[in-house]
Amino acid sequence: MMRRVIFLALIIVLLYGLPSYAKEGKAVFVQGSVKIGYVDFNRALNGVKDGRVAKKRLKDEFKEKQQKLDKMQKDLAALKNDIDQKRLLVSDPSMKKKEEEYRTGFFELQQMLSAFQREMENREATLTRQILKKLRGIVDSIGKQDGYSL
Repeated sequence: MMRRVIFLALIIVLLYGLPSYAKEGKAVFVQGSVKIGYVDFNRALNGVKDGRVAKKRLKDEFKEKQQKLDKMQKDLAALKNDIDQKRLLVSDPSMKKKEEEYRTGFFELQQMLSAFQREMENREATLTRQILKKLRGIVDSIGKQDGYSL
């Protein structure tokens, strides 16, 4: 939807031109005076050094936390397997304690996973926002320097 609006706005600008200057509060339009530039910010974000460094940092953080989550999950799977194997052999109160331990561990794992996902999304958004701010400054500077209308 947003792309259609932008595309429509570009068509209108191209058809009617942009005001090249204003005189006494009236805009004067000059056909053919529009200079439009396009920047693929996703590509730029992945191509600049800051973007690559940020992605590597996030990947390293992700890897470290993922290993911790994998260990918790492995421990829970072992506990679950133990519970399933000993269910018929162990007394009821002992089994209930193990089952409660499993439920608590599973709940903690879910909470950690959810918190981890939120943290990674926030970190990525923060790093991306900082880099995009720099990129926008560069794009604005080049646009003004080279006389782009849009």
